[in-house]
Amino acid sequence: QGAGQQRWPLLGLLLLLLCVSGLQAEGESEEQKCLQEGRNLTVTCPYNINKYAFSLKAWQRVRSNGLLETLVITETRNADLNVAQAGRYLLEDYPTEAIIRVTMTGLQRGDAGLYQCVIHLTSQNLVILHHRIRLVQCSGLLELPSVPALIFVACGFVLNKGLV
Repeated sequence: QGAGQQRWPLLGLLLLLLCVSGLQAEGESEEQKCLQEGRNLTVTCPYNINKYAFSLKAWQRVRSNGLLETLVITETRNADLNVAQAGRYLLEDYPTEAIIRVTMTGLQRGDAGLYQCVIHLTSQNLVILHHRIRLVQCSGLLELPSVPALIFVACGFVLNKGLV
């Protein structure tokens, strides 16, 4: 019984550390998605309708060295719908709903990595939207909830245990 009581404070500290280390600046948090070869991935990114309804939008891959690769970018600034397609990447911008919907078709093993929706003001002036998406190999495992959701549950657990 004594060993069990000692584990709870250590577990609580570990979960609290996870909560604190998991906090990131807005626009730079990550959500993990399972890369299922041959399947499609669709991501929705909300944006501020007042600021960016008529701005160009893009889907980018963030390379391991930090360089950005623009995979698809809108070329129109319509009020109702802007669509751009480049190869396996489809970007749909719905200004009246203030969302971007990106679809990657026929996922491949080489697609694993970090991606982001951005407002493309200029090539040097980008606004990262929502959170970045990290495609990871899951090798048949069920897709886990996003990292922020796991951290939220862990934090709630620590707070509830402290009240008991």
